[in-house]
Amino acid sequence: MTTENDTAMDAAKPISLTDQQAKIANHKDGPLIVLAGAGSGKTATLVARTGRLLEQGVPPRTILITTFSRKAATEIKNRLVAQYGWEGEDVRVDTFHGMGFRFMQEYKEHFGLTPDRQWAILNENDQRRTLNEIAKELAEDADLELKDLRKPLKEGLSLWSLMKQDCKCPANMSDAIIELDKKRAMQKGVSPNAEAVTVQDRIVAQTLVKYEEQKRKEGYLDFDDLLLQPTRCLVKYPNIAVGMSMQHEYIMVDESQDTNLVQYLMMQQIGQHHKNVVMVGDDDQSIYRWRGAKVANLRRFIKDFDAPIARLEENFRSHANIVNSASSLIQHNQKRLPKKPFSATQSGEAPELTISDTDRAMALNMVDQVVEMQAKGIPLNDIAILYRTNRMTTVLEPAFKQAGIPYTVVGGMSFYERQEIQAVQACARIAYKHDDWNALKFLQPYIDGVGKKGMADTIERLKKDNLNLLQFMLHEAPQQYGKAGIRLREMVEGIYTNAYAKHDPTPEGAYNMAKHLIQWMKDGPMKMLDREKDDVMRVRRSQNLDQLIHEIGQARPNDFFQYMLEAPLSDYMASKENVEHVTLSTVHRSKGLEWPHVMIAGFSDGLMPLEPGRLQGRTPQKQQVESDDDDDGGRPEEERCLAYVAATRAMETLSLHHADMYHFPGSEPVCLDVSPYADEMNIVFAPEVAHNVGKPGSTTLEPEPPSPQTHQDLEDEEIARLIMG
Repeated sequence: MTTENDTAMDAAKPISLTDQQAKIANHKDGPLIVLAGAGSGKTATLVARTGRLLEQGVPPRTILITTFSRKAATEIKNRLVAQYGWEGEDVRVDTFHGMGFRFMQEYKEHFGLTPDRQWAILNENDQRRTLNEIAKELAEDADLELKDLRKPLKEGLSLWSLMKQDCKCPANMSDAIIELDKKRAMQKGVSPNAEAVTVQDRIVAQTLVKYEEQKRKEGYLDFDDLLLQPTRCLVKYPNIAVGMSMQHEYIMVDESQDTNLVQYLMMQQIGQHHKNVVMVGDDDQSIYRWRGAKVANLRRFIKDFDAPIARLEENFRSHANIVNSASSLIQHNQKRLPKKPFSATQSGEAPELTISDTDRAMALNMVDQVVEMQAKGIPLNDIAILYRTNRMTTVLEPAFKQAGIPYTVVGGMSFYERQEIQAVQACARIAYKHDDWNALKFLQPYIDGVGKKGMADTIERLKKDNLNLLQFMLHEAPQQYGKAGIRLREMVEGIYTNAYAKHDPTPEGAYNMAKHLIQWMKDGPMKMLDREKDDVMRVRRSQNLDQLIHEIGQARPNDFFQYMLEAPLSDYMASKENVEHVTLSTVHRSKGLEWPHVMIAGFSDGLMPLEPGRLQGRTPQKQQVESDDDDDGGRPEEERCLAYVAATRAMETLSLHHADMYHFPGSEPVCLDVSPYADEMNIVFAPEVAHNVGKPGSTTLEPEPPSPQTHQDLEDEEIARLIMG
């Protein structure tokens, strides 16, 4: 497995650019939109453009490159340092969320936070706990059980997040009910119906409004706040936007098809003052509409900045048979911007389709195919199996286990979501933010003699007395807060003492602080490892804590606290095991990666494209949905984008696997047809050999792409109204 562009470009030395790449790399002033196809060397082109700017005397710290993950940002930074030394080190490479967090710290007075207080980012556990606490009180008043609200609250929070990404955050219950109903109706493809609002809906709306109020009061931020709040501030205070435009005179936005409305507006507010903005994206690879991404931002940028269009169409990853087949598929999307992907590599096998009777037979056919590859000397690390839904692992894993073929499933729990790592983060948060009650609540299981009720009661008394945790540590009479107060004071004192024992604002100091604090958490009253009864889990937790220390040593941050505060923004940390294995992954998680050999499991109508109705034996009903202002083609086009992304992960071979019948755990057996994408990809197979290992398909040159549909952008005054709430 390699990251996107690794095959095409060598990160450690200057590259030879194609004419298309050179045109972009040599662009200096003014806006530009780059339509970068799969495997087209876009990262290398951005790095080359950065080098051209540096050669022309542009100060490195005025160049900003934004991307969507810290992993991607690190890869870009490493390329810059490898090619341009200290100047490359000084170029600012960041994620949108990272930018937002630093903005909130720098301008916290604009958000009502006094200089002596700090922000903390709520993780999912913090969010869940806070919402449950608020909802429980409201449920009791309505004579409801909290369990009756758990599902509506989970759905409501998801809709609320999407609303905030669209620049909406209602400040009262009535508006919240209306907006949640509208967003829910849009998700389901029906018309809003205020009369259908239930008591649970009202309590959920009230809970979410109170949640926002409580966050502001106590100095907490969730991930959506890191985007929405800075954008609102930039609109409200234009002088701040002007100042930031002077700091970031040249802006490049990577993966811009995945930006949501608020991310686009954040960039637009800064970039409009100099217009030196390059947006790099590919609407053919837009697969995150379900979480708020708006590929229409590419068209909005063209209009707002009067931006010319450049294209990166040559695919350096895949050979022509794969590229032509994938291109034939994606050209069925009517809302795409015109481009013609191509590959100069003409040799290579055409994509093949294998049909099996059952899903189990399909899995065994895929195992046989992997075994054949191994016999040819192909390493397991060069093979990936992609699928649309995680349910496919229930079919694939047993087959690979039985065959004794090592594999790894991409995804699972993030490193920073693990209990022991969150405990370290909670200690760091308490030492940094003296009123971080959520962090203290997380540590309750590690404090002997303090239950949940005792913890909650003590915190309420401390709040009532206007005492933060640092003041409480210095309190002369903690006994007046009862037994729980004494125990809490002892724990807080231990945290402060050990967190600052090796305090030194250097990389070595941060590393030593981490080692010292974690050792205390193991050996001190928290008894981090001793509380774990399972021997295997105890070893894993110890290894994870050691891994955290190692990561801090590798990252070399100057500030241990800042590093841990930003931990929720970190990516999933992949396994460092050297054992060769086949990769199993959803298409979503495969984005940005590539393998020589890719197999797609479940290439069936109902799985790709995904249609839950078909998986339940029903014929899906076509829903009439009104076109919104950001018409991206909707779900049908995104499903085709997912198939396109899956196909273009392959470098040498692409194998498609369909089963006539699937039987997932907890569901009835269902019969499915071959995916309609087989025809759109011009895959040809003979019925008489359909149940044998796949027959090579034929590909054709793609037709001229359709003209882009007209897009009605949101008017400027409407956008401003949404931002200001």
